[in-house]
Amino acid sequence: MKKTTNKIIGIQTSFQKSADTGIGILNGIIGDYLHNENSELAVQMQFYKNQRPIFLSEESFNQEYPNPSNKICISIHGLTNDESVWDFADKAGTNYGNKLETDFGYTPFYIRYNTGRHISENGKELSQLIDSLLRTYPVKVEEIIFIAHSMGGLIVRSACYYAPLQDYGWVRYLNKVIFLGTPHLGAPLEKFGNIVSNILKKIPVSYTNISGDIINLRSAGIKDLRYGYITDEDWKNHNPDALLQNHKMEIPLPKNVKYYLITGTVTKNPDHIVSQWFGDSLVRRKSATGQSHGKHKLAFEMRNHREFAGFSHHKLVNSSLVYEQISQWVSYGTTEQKLQKIRLSTGSSQSGNIVVGRNLIRKQISGVLNLVNSAILGGITQLEALNNDRITYKVLNHIPVIHHFSKEIEQIQCKLTGTLLSNSRKFFGHTGRILKVKKFI
Repeated sequence: MKKTTNKIIGIQTSFQKSADTGIGILNGIIGDYLHNENSELAVQMQFYKNQRPIFLSEESFNQEYPNPSNKICISIHGLTNDESVWDFADKAGTNYGNKLETDFGYTPFYIRYNTGRHISENGKELSQLIDSLLRTYPVKVEEIIFIAHSMGGLIVRSACYYAPLQDYGWVRYLNKVIFLGTPHLGAPLEKFGNIVSNILKKIPVSYTNISGDIINLRSAGIKDLRYGYITDEDWKNHNPDALLQNHKMEIPLPKNVKYYLITGTVTKNPDHIVSQWFGDSLVRRKSATGQSHGKHKLAFEMRNHREFAGFSHHKLVNSSLVYEQISQWVSYGTTEQKLQKIRLSTGSSQSGNIVVGRNLIRKQISGVLNLVNSAILGGITQLEALNNDRITYKVLNHIPVIHHFSKEIEQIQCKLTGTLLSNSRKFFGHTGRILKVKKFI
């Protein structure tokens, strides 16, 4: 019986991890749409551990954190990822958070969130979540450190900005923030996407216009990365698809906090022109260190910067070499007293895990069906636009001899296509309403 249960859990865990990875990518690309549609696929910001949500309750803390520390470490991932991105490839279940737990006594927490939403929206929600954590945590917290990768670093800065505006006091416990490849001044790839979509929209042909529209479907979170937006004012009442317009506010770093910066380069020679232009493949050194000649320069101490040559953007999140640097920074100010070794609990209910997993899988399948239905309806809309545009016939109808045949064919073809698309819209519109009402069981 025990072997069967363990096998079920193993299969479920493997399936769930694959599903979570796909959902993380989907949320990064269209997460704002999923959130606005209340889709089952929209990720809700929450603490996670071992692919399961951590509820802020006494029962959950007793089960997952039997020996809580007064020092906590919060890890927050980047675009299209989830908390599993922190795990070392060669050491299952090992990551920066639980290594800091073993070495320095920090209780690790891992955030999972919808990376397609605006960074400022996630920042406000993160601030609220940390406040709720401190209110329910069984031990009085005396120190908080963040380890943040890529977009996660911008969300941390946003949370720090909004905390006092929300009347939350958790920032007073914030001691250190370690940024890994965070685009404080923006990401060049998103700027490139903005340029390409604007060029395509300027070409007076329906096909290229649609291509521009498709590119512009990328999420609000991705568009915020263009200049590193972290407040509502950065993006509200502005056209997010306007060509290279920076509306970013000047937001200083919170005081009395120590900041540490880790960057990577795509080549082993950090001064190579490729690394100078592309940094770690997604974030350039100047952006990751906040070095600007303008008002957006951030007051980081460059002595607290370490660059890893030959480390791409995603290699920064799960490397033993990077951890050595992190542990060195974390050890600053730590006395030579014996550090507490916190033993991770393994006594969770297996049957409970199966129920939670099945419910989550049902919700995700329901979300997939609704999303596919919405995508089909969106495709029908684009096909209707092309059918109504009749660009091919506009050319053929001006060619001598051919126009005698093309006009008649145009009328027949467009009528048949229009009827087919109209009936398809009715069918899938009805199917979508059924899915929303009945859900998937």
